[in-house]
Amino acid sequence: MRERQLEEELERAEEVYDGLAQTQRSLGTILAEAIRKGRDLDEFERHRRELPHLTWQADRKRTELRHELLDLRAKRAEEESRRASREASKAARSLEQARKTYEALDEAARRSSLEARQLAELRDKEVRRLQELQRVQEEAKRQHSQVKGQGEQECQRGEQEEIQGDDEGGQRQRQGE
Repeated sequence: MRERQLEEELERAEEVYDGLAQTQRSLGTILAEAIRKGRDLDEFERHRRELPHLTWQADRKRTELRHELLDLRAKRAEEESRRASREASKAARSLEQARKTYEALDEAARRSSLEARQLAELRDKEVRRLQELQRVQEEAKRQHSQVKGQGEQECQRGEQEEIQGDDEGGQRQRQGE
């Protein structure tokens, strides 16, 4: 709002200054017209003497307004610069924090990857061990079945031999009687 007001005042001051400068450039024409119309030349002389002072005042007013406008813009630019600097500082801190977080997560990912590989190796080792144990168990069952089968056969043979031995012993006993 203040800037717009200053711009308008500066525009009016420029018009006044330009009007005075135009008047000074056309003094000869004004003098000729005053003579032709029979006007008082003392009034013309007074205006001619006042014209440089009026021009100087208009120039001073124009310069002051321009200075005030530029000062206002400079203050706004400084404030924007400070704000941008604060935002840049925040962004730099956020970036640094994000970088640290990324590094920490990347390190955790590397450790997790290494741990996953180690666990996979242990799992594979345990799977091989389990397979070996299952193979040994199956072999032991097979051998047990074979031994049991042989034991039953031997048992049956032993019983048969015992029966035969009893039969032979009974026959000898009978023969001895």
